[in-house]
Amino acid sequence: LVATPHTPPSAAMSAPAPTPLRFGPACLCCLPPTAWWDPEQAALASKEGPRREAPKLLNTFTKTKVPFVPLDGNRVGWYICGPTVYDSAHMGHARNYVNFDVLRRVMQDYFRYDVRFIMNVTDIDDKIVMRAHLRRSEAVLAAAGRVSGDSSGKAAVEAASAPVTAILASGEKKLGEQEAATRTLAAAVAAAGSSELAGSVDWTIQNAYLELAHGFEAEFMEDMRLLGVAKPDMLTRVSEYIEKIVTYIQTIVGKGFAYESNGSVYFDVPTFEGSDNHKYAKLNKAALDDVELAMDGEGALAADASEKKDEHDFVLWKASKPGEPAWGSPWGMGRPGWHIECSAMCSDVLGEAVDINGGGIDLNFPHHENQLAQSEAHYDVKQWVNYFIHSGHLHIDGLKMSKSLKNFITIRAALTMYSARQIRFLFLLHQWSDPMDLTPVQEGEVVTGFQQMEQAVAMEKVFAEFFHSVKGALRATPGGYTVGQEQTWGAGERVLSEAVDAGRAAVHAAMLDNINTPGVVKSLKELVGAVNVYLAKTAAADIRPLLVNSAAQFITTILATLGVAETSGGVGFGEIGGDADGGSGGGASAEEAMAPVLDLITKFRDQIRALARGGADARELMAACDELRDNGLPELGVKLDDREGGALWKLYSPDELKREMAREAEAKAKKEEEVRKKKEETARKVAEKEAAAKVPPSEMFKVGESEGVYSAYDDEGVPTHTKGGEEVAKTQRKKLIKLHGAQKKEHDKFLAKCATEGVAAMAVGV
Repeated sequence: LVATPHTPPSAAMSAPAPTPLRFGPACLCCLPPTAWWDPEQAALASKEGPRREAPKLLNTFTKTKVPFVPLDGNRVGWYICGPTVYDSAHMGHARNYVNFDVLRRVMQDYFRYDVRFIMNVTDIDDKIVMRAHLRRSEAVLAAAGRVSGDSSGKAAVEAASAPVTAILASGEKKLGEQEAATRTLAAAVAAAGSSELAGSVDWTIQNAYLELAHGFEAEFMEDMRLLGVAKPDMLTRVSEYIEKIVTYIQTIVGKGFAYESNGSVYFDVPTFEGSDNHKYAKLNKAALDDVELAMDGEGALAADASEKKDEHDFVLWKASKPGEPAWGSPWGMGRPGWHIECSAMCSDVLGEAVDINGGGIDLNFPHHENQLAQSEAHYDVKQWVNYFIHSGHLHIDGLKMSKSLKNFITIRAALTMYSARQIRFLFLLHQWSDPMDLTPVQEGEVVTGFQQMEQAVAMEKVFAEFFHSVKGALRATPGGYTVGQEQTWGAGERVLSEAVDAGRAAVHAAMLDNINTPGVVKSLKELVGAVNVYLAKTAAADIRPLLVNSAAQFITTILATLGVAETSGGVGFGEIGGDADGGSGGGASAEEAMAPVLDLITKFRDQIRALARGGADARELMAACDELRDNGLPELGVKLDDREGGALWKLYSPDELKREMAREAEAKAKKEEEVRKKKEETARKVAEKEAAAKVPPSEMFKVGESEGVYSAYDDEGVPTHTKGGEEVAKTQRKKLIKLHGAQKKEHDKFLAKCATEGVAAMAVGV
């Protein structure tokens, strides 16, 4: 079967005419071929390009949004810089990795790219080394403080403690001296008869740095799981790449772009910049002007800058000093610089051409600039990465969140205040490439929340309530279909269908525009509004469940793509991250799962039976029902909404519902407090007005604020002269007469009220 132009016999003798494209059997013994799509119609349909376009991403190279084009068909090689594991991860980390999780999900699940997602872990770093030494010294000092016994042993421990304490207090980074002094102190503790340090007699930084790094890496990965961040396709660790990093550096040295100095190796920036095939400062045009920031990437334990040929040169291999871990190399014992690790590890997995490299905007320079230069020098290519994408800073009250500024809130702490979904919504409502502010809400020194979370929590509730409403509407027709359900569309369904089409188009446009998640969420919210309007206007029996289910499925799918729902084939959020644990670590039996519900039903039935036998009235029975709604069911994660035609149940996780009810109670209490204060203020003003009305107009300018201001008055009590004896100006006197008239009206009302109530004016102090 082949597609061939075909000329009908009747047209053979006529003038030549455009032949429509046909496909099907071409031989005469078969049926006539079927006409396919007219070429002009096909051209018209595709005049604006393919139906499924590639997204435009904000590329740091150009500082503009550019169409994404993979290097190899549909495959995408993507590397992101992971954590330096020396401390607990904070909300700044959460934003960065949730952002990249969302971008990855959208590229994979929405645009259908085949993504290979690589993340590194920096487990060899100055901060890790210093933290390991600090922990060791503090542990030994603590053990020394618990030594008891004879005076000579305790005196020796106290003497050995002094140098360690002095080094820590100085803040100087003399790690060799610190390690030696700590070792001496540990020996003194052991000699004094303490066995507390017996398990760490052989402590060395060569092992201790990795023990600390592994602990914080495991904590970080658990934080990511709790936030619903998908694991990378490959995780690379510096500690596992030492040999390959050394080889990588050797290649750069061999090509003349790096040199050895005192056992360290430095990248030769001027030589690289002067090469015809290379260009430094691609990401940051001012890179060569900011030497101080460039040196920030050298680490806290950097060697003397005099080792370098040029102040812009940066370290690839550091000669290790006493107290630092070390590995063998052609240049002596040392360890990798910060920037080289990502070049070597990314190249090992993705090779000499990378589609996307990502990280926080703070890594733009010097880290990514130097990473790029190293790799292009290694392969001697003009372009190693095609798209550099950076997520924006997270600021706390205008300052970048960082451990050095001590203004960070850990992910674990945030997860005690909000759910993983709410935190993800917080980040979705801010464009991933823009800076974002976070304002803590505090009670004393304790952070209890963030102001910006109010919008995220409210947005989550919009979708949660929508899913509950849809599920309630569809319960009569599971799956959206029954044979007895009328399916023909009326005007309401056509309006909703148009809203669905508009919603899909708006979501797609936002996805294309630099994966604009605030725009996506806004479009979904508008579609939620359209469905809610339809459900409100349509009688339950007249709802077209297939259409409603289609809209809800689309919303669920997009929310799942953004990582705030899970794709189970149904409608709704499901459970993500730590919310999906269930708490048992394994599947519960049907009896175990149903036990809390059955216990509550049994208890409620017994209560109702007891009330009925005791002759309870309707009020008591209603109170028991309210108790079930307000206290019993919420413990199981069930919320009941009373409505005409029967209550609607909504299922949450119990903890999520408790937080929701706590927020509602807090909001209710706040509103009641505002109402109370408003009533008090109104009552105060009324009281002040009544007190003022008691004053006769003839006395009003002689008491209160006016007392002592005037010296003479007319017969009505209106001032004629000031305290100094000067005549009151005409304009001022007109104002005083007007005030006098107003006071007379109020005072007359007061006297009339007294007369009506039979109260003498004198009795109220006139």
